[in-house]
Amino acid sequence: MKGAPYEQLWIHRFMLKDIVRGETYQNAIDAVVTPDSVVLDMGAGSGILSFMAARAGARKVYAVERTSIARVTLELARLNGLQDRIQVIQDDVRNIVLPEKVDVLLSEWLGPIGVDENLLHPLLTARDRWLKPEGKILPENVTAWMAPIYDPILDSEMFFWTSRPYGFDLTPIARHSVNEIRYGQQHIQPEHLLAEFKLMWTTDIVSYPAEDAIHPFRTSLSFICKSEGTFNSLGLWFDAQFPNGGKLICGPGAPRNHWGTTVCPLDRIVQVNPGTEIKVDFACELDDEPGRTFSNWSVCIDGHQEKHNTRDSIT
Repeated sequence: MKGAPYEQLWIHRFMLKDIVRGETYQNAIDAVVTPDSVVLDMGAGSGILSFMAARAGARKVYAVERTSIARVTLELARLNGLQDRIQVIQDDVRNIVLPEKVDVLLSEWLGPIGVDENLLHPLLTARDRWLKPEGKILPENVTAWMAPIYDPILDSEMFFWTSRPYGFDLTPIARHSVNEIRYGQQHIQPEHLLAEFKLMWTTDIVSYPAEDAIHPFRTSLSFICKSEGTFNSLGLWFDAQFPNGGKLICGPGAPRNHWGTTVCPLDRIVQVNPGTEIKVDFACELDDEPGRTFSNWSVCIDGHQEKHNTRDSIT
């Protein structure tokens, strides 16, 4: 169903309970919003960031939410006595017409590796149309990272599917599962990294051209293993920087938040040694529908290459 899952309240409850997310945005909002500020909140969801902007003193907040959850946003704004300064608009931000330019463009558009919820283009369109030249964007810079890892939970699950549970051959479950990305993995820690993590890409939200945001994000990386270990997946994450110097950090060892580490499985377990080279090609392909992307990853080690694509997954 189009619009899902952001039409559903459960995901907004999930994000509201992420204290790291909430406090990072709160601190950044308090640092840049003044009593003269006009704020545009793109993808307002439950409206919590709009409420923070109003509490920080914003003169006017335009809370733009394309899904029907906007009804809850309006209800909460009224309940908290903020309806005089917050205008809830249920529409795609690319379709709206505002009566004025804004001082602050605020959005929590971040997918598990930053760009993979296909919301960057709407954000940059709003920037180009509505943000004043001296305006602020929250966040203003997003960086994605990758490392080869060992995921013990993935290992345990794959063993289960290939061990003839209940006396039946269920190996196709394992075969299909390796094309499914695992999001929000909280158990991945620095000790699970087999090599130093590397930069996938950096997105400067202040200057990134909107026309480039409709193209796939691609990277090709080479890793050299630092120790002996077991390789069964790729770990991906992001960090985001704010104008006040604040930073939202995800991934292994970071303060716990709902993004965690994203895990891209392999179809086999590989034993590696110090100096083993792992080559990776990764692409995040955008769909026509905001909120939806497809990813593919290719891994080459010891002359063996395997390819995965979420388009091939069952779901």
